Amino acid sequence: MDAAIEINPDWVIRNACRRAESIMDAGKAKYYDEAVEWLKKARDAYLASDKEQEWSDYRNKLITIHGRKRKLMGLIKSEI
Repeated sequence: MDAAIEINPDWVIRNACRRAESIMDAGKAKYYDEAVEWLKKARDAYLASDKEQEWSDYRNKLITIHGRKRKLMGLIKSEI
């Protein structure tokens, strides 16, 4: 997926966000590290396609939705 960031960032955004959201929505705390890795790929794709504001909006939306998941919030705030 990393190779596709420069070629097709929208595809990376869709797929990485979908994968991360499925983990976060299920509340699978032991897989939050994996979800954050997917979010990093999505962030890189957003930034590669000059969509910094969209990334910021998406990240803020995740924080609003999943704000009570302490482990996840710690990872998101420290890593992405």
